[in-house]
Amino acid sequence: MNVKLKLTLAIAAALAAPAAQTDAAHGVDTSEWKCESCPFPTAYESEVDVGALYVDEDSAKFGEYNGLDEKGGYPALSASGGKRNTSGMYFNYAVSDLGFDPKARLAAGKEGRFEARLAYDELPRNAWDSTVTPYSHSGKDTLVLPSGWARAGSTAGMTSLAGSLAPQRIGTERTALGAGLDYLFGDSLKFFADFRREESEGSRLGGANFIMQALQFAEPVDATHDQFKVGAVYRFKYGFARLSWYGSEYDNKLGSVTFDNPYLPQATDTLLGRKALAPDNQAQKLSLDGNFRLPWWDGVLNYRFAQGTMEQDDLLLPLSTSTALALTVPLPRARLSGDVDTTHYRASLSLRPHSRLRGRVGYRFDERDDNTAPFALAGYVESDSAIAPAASSIRYGYERTRLDAYGEVRVLDWLYLSGGAEQDEMKRSNLVTHKTEETRSWGRLRVRPHATVEVTGTYGEAHVDADGGEYTVQAFIPPENPLLRKFYLTNRDRDFADGMLTWTPWRLSFALQGSYANDEYRLSELGLKSSRDYRYAGTASWAVSEKISVYATVSYQNIVTEQEGQEGLPASVLPWRATHEDEFETAGGGIQWRDIGGKLDLGLDYTYAGSRGSIDTEAAAPDVAGAFPVLRSRLNALRLTAGYDVNERLSVHLSFAREDYSSSDWALQGIEAATMRNLLSMSADPYDYTVNVIGLSFRYRFGSGAEQGEE
Repeated sequence: MNVKLKLTLAIAAALAAPAAQTDAAHGVDTSEWKCESCPFPTAYESEVDVGALYVDEDSAKFGEYNGLDEKGGYPALSASGGKRNTSGMYFNYAVSDLGFDPKARLAAGKEGRFEARLAYDELPRNAWDSTVTPYSHSGKDTLVLPSGWARAGSTAGMTSLAGSLAPQRIGTERTALGAGLDYLFGDSLKFFADFRREESEGSRLGGANFIMQALQFAEPVDATHDQFKVGAVYRFKYGFARLSWYGSEYDNKLGSVTFDNPYLPQATDTLLGRKALAPDNQAQKLSLDGNFRLPWWDGVLNYRFAQGTMEQDDLLLPLSTSTALALTVPLPRARLSGDVDTTHYRASLSLRPHSRLRGRVGYRFDERDDNTAPFALAGYVESDSAIAPAASSIRYGYERTRLDAYGEVRVLDWLYLSGGAEQDEMKRSNLVTHKTEETRSWGRLRVRPHATVEVTGTYGEAHVDADGGEYTVQAFIPPENPLLRKFYLTNRDRDFADGMLTWTPWRLSFALQGSYANDEYRLSELGLKSSRDYRYAGTASWAVSEKISVYATVSYQNIVTEQEGQEGLPASVLPWRATHEDEFETAGGGIQWRDIGGKLDLGLDYTYAGSRGSIDTEAAAPDVAGAFPVLRSRLNALRLTAGYDVNERLSVHLSFAREDYSSSDWALQGIEAATMRNLLSMSADPYDYTVNVIGLSFRYRFGSGAEQGEE
């Protein structure tokens, strides 16, 4: 019910009160009166869509998340419905995309008392359909080469490779089942419980190596992830409080994948390789959050406290598939016994001491404490091929404290000034920089010279100080260059700005926006030196009439980074410089024309997205410098829809979609199975497709519609 209708009813009720008393005095019977403006459904109602889609080409990328990855026809079935009675009992359901990407939900309950929910959905992840491999599965976690495989020191010598390649699609299928229950005790207390199970099966593009000899394969996926959440919410006059517990349990049915070595073994008995997969793990978190409305200055206090743990206790894999090498150095222990504690505190206070003044202050603290016992190895086996020197497991943790403040004042009815500041301190353990401290401040001007025009401008600066410039290089193998600075662990200066203009005359609406951010790493002799990010965007819309609307959008982003490095220690033996430039552009537009002749709806939408990435290098050795091939991608997408109402219950819908996508990627393009001597590739190609999809469906509405409730 809109505000105008509520006001009309309120006035009518007030004016009618004396008349009602008079009518009652004269014996008027009002027991059969009905509220004509407040209908609610009491009969069962539903809507069913029956149709089909046709896809004219195979494309994993087009069907990456929608399941329409293969050429052919697909049934398209959907339905929704529900019922609600005057006692407050109700149920509703919705199923969609049956036939290619099914989803379903069901809810039932009683208004103001309880609700129970069930949900089911499937989500595909179709990654590649152009990949090939000589491997086949022997069980889910073992990959074998064909019998008679000729091992060689390089792919060029693998004489049985070409005849052994077979298509291998890469992708996963995730199935999720959820259930939930809310129960209310009166008006103040609600208990809730939610459960969700996700099962994932399939494969992802994986890789491994034997020292300098690499290979790609279809890494198997077979895992289950259970998530639980239970808690209670208490609402009172001045706010609410919520106590909840979250639990997560990840069960990977495959602890590792074993594969035949396609190369001549560097260790005599290294005929197999083994790679650990994601380990089983558990996590839980207890949290308390809520807010409290203060009795003065429209104050609101928000808070959240959370304490969590993460555990991982899988068996450690043997150091090598080579018996001889594995016996050389023992495992430090049988299991990792990983144990991490997390802490989170957050609070903010918002105040409005004057109609022209408002402000907010906030505090946040996060801690990650790794309690896993460290261990040392007298040596380890590198890539199942050779003994490597001693190593140790370093445990990492951090404490992060953030303070922020914000304020805004309305100087004049059309002029607003605001600003803010933030301090972010991060303390880390066992890293080259023990503490970084970032201070950030900004100011904003907002002007509304007319009811239809608003202009906003913001400028700010941020500075990171890392241990006063100290940077302690740790003794890693191979050693780090002492001049190198990691970008997130060193000093940085940033300035940033953005602006926006909105104009809404009559039925038109325009918006223009621009922003930039510039970073300088002045103490970094080697590493990331600078970065620059510019963005521009614009939108326009026009409500031509009550039935016709038009819109258009456009955006552009440019990111440039500079980095320097060198080969050799400790002097500048072979210095080099690299410049990365990435550009992104989008455009789109559309028109909607509704209720043509009281029967027909039409729609048209177009989207364009393009990107370009270039990497240029300079080096002391001219033969290794120069520009990399340009990375490109381009998408053109068109969608047409039409809906025709045959009568009040039946409608017919027609849709057409065309998507054209092309890309170039030098890391993939032309890399066949044996193109590189030391890489047995799966020949994944850059995405390039043109797909057309046409759909036809019939929608029918069941039920008698809304019934009038008695007053």
